[in-house]
Formats: sequence, C-alpha cells, structure tokens
Amino acid sequence: MTKPDTASAARRRRSDRELAKLGMTAALGLLVITGFTRDRTARGLHVLAGGALVGLSVWHHLLYSSGNDKAADRGGGDRSA
Repeated sequence: MTKPDTASAARRRRSDRELAKLGMTAALGLLVITGFTRDRTARGLHVLAGGALVGLSVWHHLLYSSGNDKAADRGGGDRSA
C-alpha cells in the first residue's frame, strides 16, 4: 500500500473543509428561510435542514480535530496558553 502524497492530502483536506463550510452555510440559510414560513412542506424542509446542519457541523469538527494536523494548518498558533 502506498502513502498518499502529502501535498495532495493537504489539498484534499482544504477542499473538504471548504465543502463543509459551504454546506453549513446553505443549510443555515435554508433553516432561516423555512423558519419564517408556515406550510407543511417548509416544516419538513426545516427539519431536514436542521439535521443537515448538525451532520455537517460534526463533519467540519472532525476535519479540524485530527491529531496529525499542525497548528499552522488549523489557522492558529499555540493554543495551550
């Protein structure tokens, strides 16, 4: 089994992070829009968007919390202080 190229793995991780952020933005937007409507279809979409937001938030968290990432890759410095 071969190890994936470090540069391509980093690109993939950044791409996944952007996709997670985009998905969370879309889910939150749909959640807000459907929160103001009163019909039955909007209620179902509202629940679906809420579930999607929770799932995407978990995915986003997992993308940033792998133990192998460097602090610079996460966009922060030393967080121990």
